[in-house]
Amino acid sequence: FGTLFDEGSNGAFGVVEMIMSSAYTGIVYSVTSGQPLAILGATGPILAYTNIFYTLATETLELEFLPCYFWCGLWFSLFTILMALFDVCCLMRFVTKFTEEIFSGLISMIFIIEAIKPAVKAFYNKDLDV
Repeated sequence: FGTLFDEGSNGAFGVVEMIMSSAYTGIVYSVTSGQPLAILGATGPILAYTNIFYTLATETLELEFLPCYFWCGLWFSLFTILMALFDVCCLMRFVTKFTEEIFSGLISMIFIIEAIKPAVKAFYNKDLDV
C-alpha cells in the first residue's frame, strides 16, 4: 500500500512513512492492548480515504496535507474516545452482513477502477499505426 499512498498523495505520504507509522502503531498497540499478535497497517478503506482527503485538502481547500491530516487524526481520536466512553459499540447489532458486503464491494470497485484507469489512459494517449 505504500506506493499507492505515495501516488495518491504526490509523495507527501509514501512507503517510508507507511512503514514507520505501521511500526509505531504496532509497537504502541502491542504494549498497551495486551494483544501483541494483532496485525496493524494500512487497509483499502484507509487508502481510499487518504487519497480523497489529499485531493480535498490540497486542491479544494488549498491547505497543506500533512498538518491537515494530523488534525483530522486528532479529530478521529476524539470521536473514538467519546464512542468508547458512551458505549456506542452497542449499535453494532444493527450492522448486518449486507452492510459489510456493500462496503467491501465499494472498496473493491474503487480498486478495480483505479487499476483500469492507466490502461484506458494508455489507450487514448498512444497513436496506433494501422
